[in-house]
Amino acid sequence: MGARNPVITIDGPAGAGKSTVARRLAERLGYRLVATGKMYRAVAFGILRDRVPQQEGPALRAYLAPLAIRVADGSVWLNGEDVTAAVQTQEVAQATSDLTTLRAVREKVTPLQRREAAAGGVVLEGRDTGTVVCPDAEVKFFLTASLPARARRRHAELLAQAIARPLAAVREELRARDAQDTTRALAPLRKAPDAIELDTTDRPVEDVVGQVVGLVREARR
Repeated sequence: MGARNPVITIDGPAGAGKSTVARRLAERLGYRLVATGKMYRAVAFGILRDRVPQQEGPALRAYLAPLAIRVADGSVWLNGEDVTAAVQTQEVAQATSDLTTLRAVREKVTPLQRREAAAGGVVLEGRDTGTVVCPDAEVKFFLTASLPARARRRHAELLAQAIARPLAAVREELRARDAQDTTRALAPLRKAPDAIELDTTDRPVEDVVGQVVGLVREARR
């Protein structure tokens, strides 16, 4: 792989454990973490707050052009403003799901993500990091889990944020998100041909992290 530290991508559906595994992997390796979904959430938050049309067109592109988005150390900044807490709402989550299907939004955010990865020594987490953002990444993972397991995880995450939603509703939301992510025309969710697939259903997160760290070190050798 050469002297440069590798680019590692972790993709998969919502609730598969990508965020936690990516964060802990980055900590173990001393790499930077780029949570690509938070970049899209920042865009969605800005569009909602500033009442920008949520459709392709000159107004959307004009709004996106000057936007400055940065994600680092778990925080999210939009035009220099810390919007970490603001991007966690259900309204922003739903808007993000819709806006990521728009070409203007993808063309704004994808180059920013590639710039973050350019120097290596980075873990990118999302849904298209190994297929679209960094198809030449040295190590790629695709995390999966059963729908019931993913729903339980997401339900627990929402409760931790004091958001009470029935487990059945969370499961149906994930099912709908899966359908949208896998069938959208732009950057659909899919496993890269050279990605290592790991099923995280009923596996302790540290067990998954340990396996991923071992696979990264093996790949580097």
